Amino acid sequence: MLRIIAGTWKGRRLLAPPGLETRPLPDRIKQSLFDLLGQRCDGLAVADVCAGSGSFGCEALSRGARVVHLIESGRHAIGIIQANQRTLGSPAALVLHTRPFQSALAALRELDLVFCDPPFPWFQSEPATLSELLRLGAAALAPGGRLVVRGERGFDLPPLPATLRESDRRFYGRSWVVVLVGVRKVPVPVATLQTLDPSP
Repeated sequence: MLRIIAGTWKGRRLLAPPGLETRPLPDRIKQSLFDLLGQRCDGLAVADVCAGSGSFGCEALSRGARVVHLIESGRHAIGIIQANQRTLGSPAALVLHTRPFQSALAALRELDLVFCDPPFPWFQSEPATLSELLRLGAAALAPGGRLVVRGERGFDLPPLPATLRESDRRFYGRSWVVVLVGVRKVPVPVATLQTLDPSP
């Protein structure tokens, strides 16, 4: 059984999907993450991608997030998320997207925090899917936004897009969590381009 650690719904218990298809985010990792990211999420727009139980997103909403998008297309998990929404009183700010992340995340913009907990097998067998997740996550971030990814020890992320840089990494048992920060592209002034032009 999972629980909300702090905020409006502190102590509220959440359900977790049965079986081995999802790995619920342990409370100790969740607490460590919010110690790192900040205890409060006041006014933030958040996405919980490959949400599983929706535990991270529910925690963010409890800590003051303005809106939380739960993205999960697995049938084994959708009913659990809906039950957890009801446990919190079905708040309008907790929005469930049951489409694959490729379409759901692509439709979102100006997010302050994106948490991704993809299936561990993707790190070994589906690097292209992970690359797409990173690309879409980066595109959805607001300036200064953060993209957090949980992965399996022994495997790493594919090369990062130019719009992301790693700012922190923590290890927890057989998993790790990396914090990526959005990097704004600075346009090169036209005058500079003309100076660099080697043509006569």
